[in-house]
Amino acid sequence: MINNIAGFDMSKIDTVFLDLDGTVSKSGTSCMNGVKYMFDKIGHRQATKAELNAFIGPTVKVHLRGAYGFSEADAAAAYVYYREYYDGIGIFESTLYEGIADAIESMRDSGKTVYIATMKPEDQAKQILGMYGITHLFCDIFGARHDLGIVHKQMVLERAVQIIGETPKNAVMVGDRNHDVYAGTHIGFGTVGVLYGYGEYEELFGAGCDIIVDSVSDLDILLGRKN
Repeated sequence: MINNIAGFDMSKIDTVFLDLDGTVSKSGTSCMNGVKYMFDKIGHRQATKAELNAFIGPTVKVHLRGAYGFSEADAAAAYVYYREYYDGIGIFESTLYEGIADAIESMRDSGKTVYIATMKPEDQAKQILGMYGITHLFCDIFGARHDLGIVHKQMVLERAVQIIGETPKNAVMVGDRNHDVYAGTHIGFGTVGVLYGYGEYEELFGAGCDIIVDSVSDLDILLGRKN
C-alpha cells in the first residue's frame, strides 16, 4: 500500500537518496548483536529489545552519548568493540531486502539518479554495498564521517549537497526512521517512509513524512515507474 499523506506529486522526482539500514539492508540482527557484544565487553548492563532496536539507524557513538550519557571518550572506547564485532562477524549477518536491488535498477531505468545517504560510517557503507555487489547502482555513497564531524543524517545530506554542487530540486529522501524524515525535510526534499524496515507508522507520520509505503514492491511502484 502507498499512502500519499501529503498529496505529494511524484511525477517530477528525478533524484533519490536511500537510507541503508532498514531501507536497503536488513541489518537489525548484526547491529543488535554488535551492541550486545560491546556492552558485554565494557561491563554495561544488557539493553532491552526496545533499547537495542533504537540503535538501528543512528550512529552508535552519538546514540551512546545521547541516550546513555557516555562521554565522547567513553563512547569512542565502547565503539571499538562494536566495530570489532561488526567487522569480524556482523557484516555477514546483514542481507539485502528481497527485491530492493531490482527496485533500485528500476529507479535508474526510469531516469532517476540514486544515492545512498546513511549514518553508518561511510567506509563501512561502501564495504557492505560492495559485498552485496550493488555499488554500481549508486551515483555516490554518503555516510557518517567522524573525522569531519559529520555524525547526523542532516549533516550527511548537507555534505552530499555540497559535493554534488547544488541542492537537487526534485529529490526525495527514503528511509525507515524519523531522523530520515527530519533530515530530508530540513534539506527541502520530499520524504518517503518505508514500513518494512525498523520504524513504525506512528513514528514516520509524526515526523511529517510525505508518503509512507508498506513494502519494497510499493517503493518500486512509487519510484521505479517511468514518468
